[in-house]
Amino acid sequence: MPGSHAHPRIPRHIATAALLVAALAVLPQAHAATNLFNMYVGAAYARSNLRARDTNPLPFSGGGPLNSFDRSDSGYQFSLGVRGLEMLGAEVDYFDLGSGDVSNLASVGGTAGVVSSANVAQKGEAAFAMLYLPVPIVDIYLKAGVDRINSNLNASYLPSGVFCSVLGCAHQSLATSRTTTGLALGAGAQWQFGNWGLRAEYERFTAYGSHPDLVSVGVIWTFL
Repeated sequence: MPGSHAHPRIPRHIATAALLVAALAVLPQAHAATNLFNMYVGAAYARSNLRARDTNPLPFSGGGPLNSFDRSDSGYQFSLGVRGLEMLGAEVDYFDLGSGDVSNLASVGGTAGVVSSANVAQKGEAAFAMLYLPVPIVDIYLKAGVDRINSNLNASYLPSGVFCSVLGCAHQSLATSRTTTGLALGAGAQWQFGNWGLRAEYERFTAYGSHPDLVSVGVIWTFL
């Protein structure tokens, strides 16, 4: 129509190319913003020591508490962390310490003749504040925080007492599950190779009246 100006249509392939160029231009900025705090993830194989201490008397004249339990097993750990400053960071871990059986009564702790077998399984999560020491070549770090661990304890025991001595009693089963929170500490070292890093560390937890721990070796991936 006279006096009007038609807007030329942009070909589809040119519009697509323009959008692609704009996306590529924004991508580095978005990537840098995503890893503003040097975020990383990690996975590790662990050798753990499961520990629990139950001082409650066994039911039905069990003859005393189950007392302490200590057993080694294999486990694993996953980590998610940030390193906002050169020397400071934060990390959350999920770990499974595995499970262990005890048939040797002496290993159960002071209940020989009562407990015939026991099993414990422990897993949980922890949140840490990280302090990186100014050491060249390798990162040495300390970590402290709070853990939340679920402990499942099962035992088979033979009740004692006058009643059982006279009439005889069959083996009884005891199953308890307890979730506790407590202090968690650790230390480790890591070697960084670009995005990848190799890490070895020790962590000590608080759970079920005792202090399970683990030694782990794993890898981390930093979103550079």
